[in-house]
Amino acid sequence: MDFAMSLLVGNSGRVAAIWLALILLALVALFALALPRGVHRPRQISAWLADNAAQKRAEAERRAAEAAETIRYADEITVAAQGAANTAERRREECQRAQAAVDTAWQMYQQADAALARARRAAAYGIPDGPVTADERIERAQALRRCAQAAYRRGDLSDTQLLDALTHRNGWDPTRHPVEQELLLARAAVAHRFAAYQRSLDAENVAWQASDIATAAVRSLRHEVAVAEALAETARATLPQEEAAGTALSARRVPATA
Repeated sequence: MDFAMSLLVGNSGRVAAIWLALILLALVALFALALPRGVHRPRQISAWLADNAAQKRAEAERRAAEAAETIRYADEITVAAQGAANTAERRREECQRAQAAVDTAWQMYQQADAALARARRAAAYGIPDGPVTADERIERAQALRRCAQAAYRRGDLSDTQLLDALTHRNGWDPTRHPVEQELLLARAAVAHRFAAYQRSLDAENVAWQASDIATAAVRSLRHEVAVAEALAETARATLPQEEAAGTALSARRVPATA
């Protein structure tokens, strides 16, 4: 036993060298085993290492491209969400204007209906019946033209109604008594104002439908923005520091939510 210990102590340097050589041989053997089948020569090893490095670079480039695409999509969907929010705001303003137009149209219809009620009361007293002279015909035709043009300027008659009154069509008789003419004008004004009120109601319904669609689009895009931003943050973490800083700067130029 003492002899063995003295042998080891006396040859410690030689033993260490042997152990180091064995370790190196083991590492070489492991490296050789790790190589693909048929790769054993130095040139083959160099080619394999170069190919492996190229594959790693290609994989890194592919991942970087995917990360950049994810970040780009997050920026684009954020811009789209902001545009949808602006559109929804305009749609709400259009709804408010449409509602104001409905209120105005209703008020104008009520005024026209009140004027018709006055014309009916005036006609209820009776209209003188007798022969109409040529001068009276001319005067009544001129009065009809003046009253029709005045009603058109107030917005009480449409283009078609004014043309009928001036050309004496569709019941517009210039020989009628002025009271009757006033009653005809009042009835035409009520019909025109009620039709305008109905059109304003239809326009209001269309405006509200467009506003609802725009609001739903904003909600959907905001959810998509949240998902895209989360994916973009993960993608930025995979990029090199310089590229991540650049993409983060571009993302800050666009609001994250709309």
